[in-house]
Amino acid sequence: MKQQMALGSFIFGLSRDFAYSTLGRKSEGGWIELQILNSKPKSHQLGQKAETLTITGKSMYAVAMARLDELRALQAQRAPLPLIDGIGRNWGLWRINNIQETQSQVIDDGTAMVIDWTLELAEFNNA
Repeated sequence: MKQQMALGSFIFGLSRDFAYSTLGRKSEGGWIELQILNSKPKSHQLGQKAETLTITGKSMYAVAMARLDELRALQAQRAPLPLIDGIGRNWGLWRINNIQETQSQVIDDGTAMVIDWTLELAEFNNA
């Protein structure tokens, strides 16, 4: 089965009607600048920060609502999850920091026809 990515037991991809459209990855080097009077700022290293991922998508119907509930159940476990991409690369352990959804085109039984969603993950480091 083709998949974009797996976060623990959760599969992202068209085969599950829950594919993402963008993935943003942020890596910070841990550098800050200390302001020096009458001179250029001095660079100082505080240590590399954890990487973060922001994954966004647009999904449809009650299926999307159910998939977001699955992600929230994983988040409620409060445990790091392995992240594997579609080509088999292991990204290590990640934690779910934030799940956000915006429902639109809601019909009379409360089902959203369109859901824009964002998932924010942070690398889990337990050194």
